[in-house]
Amino acid sequence: MSQDKYKHRYYYKESYEAAIGTFAVAIVFLFVAILSLFFLAFNISFIGLSGWGYWLFIPAFFIFIGGFEQLYRNYKYKQVVKNAVAQRNFQGTYKLEHIALEIGMKPGVLLRVLLDLRNRGILKYSFDAESGQIILGQPITYTPATEYIAPPKKMDEPLPTEGKNYCVYCGHKIESSGNFCPNCGSNL
Repeated sequence: MSQDKYKHRYYYKESYEAAIGTFAVAIVFLFVAILSLFFLAFNISFIGLSGWGYWLFIPAFFIFIGGFEQLYRNYKYKQVVKNAVAQRNFQGTYKLEHIALEIGMKPGVLLRVLLDLRNRGILKYSFDAESGQIILGQPITYTPATEYIAPPKKMDEPLPTEGKNYCVYCGHKIESSGNFCPNCGSNL
C-alpha cells in the first residue's frame, strides 16, 4: 500500500478531543454574565461590568453549543470504531493502519478512540510486542514502572529506549523482549 495513494482518504476531518475545556470556558463566560446582572441589580460599579457583562450570555451560549457538538462528534467516532471492531467479532490480530483506512480515520485518532474505549471497559485489546499489530479481545493489565517519567507532549525525535524495561511513552513495565509496547503500541 502506497501512503500517497491513501493520503486523502480520511473522511473524518474533525478532531477527537475532550470537551471539558470548552465547557470550562463557557462556564466562565456564564459566570461573568450572571455577575454583571448582580452588579446591575445592586448598582455596583466594577470596571463597568454592569453595563456590558450581560452581553457575555451570547458567546457563552455558542461555546456551550460547540462543547455539545464536540461530545456528539466523540460519540460518533466511538460508534464507528465499535462497529469496525464488532465486524471483526471483537477478536483477531490486525494492523491498526488497515482498520483506520477502512473506516476513514487517521491512525492516531483511531488509537485515541480505542484507548478511551479500553479505559471505559468497552473494548479489550493489546498490541503484539513483535509486530505492533492490535490483538482484539486480549485484555492487558497496565503495570506501571516506578522509574517512569512522562514525556513532553511535543517531541522532535523518538525517545531513547535502550536499557529500559518499560515503555518510555506510557510507563508500562515490559516483561518480554519485543519491538512494540503491548499496552500503547509504541515502537520501542
